[in-house]
Amino acid sequence: MFNSSFAREMTDYLELRTAVLSASSASNDRRVLLLLDQYLVLSGFQGKELTEDILSAWSKTLSGKSKTVKEKLAVVRGFGKYLNTLGHQSFLPTLPKVKSDYIPYIFSDEEIVSIFHYADNLTPQNPRSCSSFFQLKIPMALRILYSCGTRLQETMSLQRKDVDFKNRTLFLKKTKFSKERVIPVHESLIAVMERYCLTLGIMHEPEAFLFPGRKEGSHYTTRQMDSWFSEILKLADIDQRERDCHERGACLHCFRHLFVLKSMQQLEAAGHSVDMNDLLLPTYLGHECLLDTDKYMRFSGGQVAGAIEAFESFTSGLIPDVEVPYEEE
Repeated sequence: MFNSSFAREMTDYLELRTAVLSASSASNDRRVLLLLDQYLVLSGFQGKELTEDILSAWSKTLSGKSKTVKEKLAVVRGFGKYLNTLGHQSFLPTLPKVKSDYIPYIFSDEEIVSIFHYADNLTPQNPRSCSSFFQLKIPMALRILYSCGTRLQETMSLQRKDVDFKNRTLFLKKTKFSKERVIPVHESLIAVMERYCLTLGIMHEPEAFLFPGRKEGSHYTTRQMDSWFSEILKLADIDQRERDCHERGACLHCFRHLFVLKSMQQLEAAGHSVDMNDLLLPTYLGHECLLDTDKYMRFSGGQVAGAIEAFESFTSGLIPDVEVPYEEE
């Protein structure tokens, strides 16, 4: 897999990481190490010490948003620490501070209705190229993403045994940060999922994937779902504007942001006091801390002013006010 002078060290390090990380996180480490490995080979590097000059030059070849670059540097920083324990001196790059300016696309109620309409009537140009029950899988996956606020990879990895119809819960195990959790499911959705499993013939097959792929033992990939959702957005004529480089726009992940918004709105409408003693939402979402949930409240003020006020009340007192002296430029 690796061909540079650090091939052995990269292989051993990746084995250690794979033993403690989720499959997706380990795969990300592998991709980043391959980028570094390829750069070292092309640059003719033969040494056993990763110097500041080498890593600085490599970092300039990285593309993507600043957050993505930071994540790649973090992987190499971890590898550098590993090299230091082996006696191979390695420079540890400083991780840049990144302030995300990402604003999710918030689907309107009318757009959600349109999305499900086209999903329920989606017809592929070449049906033979699709797996069986294709016309059911896409609508079912979208309903779980919209109703439960799950991540796309978590949803695609669901197996029949992860669905508890009696207690109306989903067990999410292929998760970000390896944070397994059990989440409740509304009775209307669990009823649809039960009919879905019966139709697919997987009700009594605990190891079966909820969204099986064409190959035996495989499931739909996130890329496949993203592709079909893009087609649905085109049919529904939603967010078809030209985007800047690396701009996400409307996508499946926006369902997760919408779930947070609607959860806050429902709590407020029900007169539920949202305060620091109520940390159900961050736990439900699988976030490591409240600040992770805060990122999901970055909406347009014109669209969701009420929800923003509610969340400001929710986080009141977390961060102290600091007076910054004004200086004329």
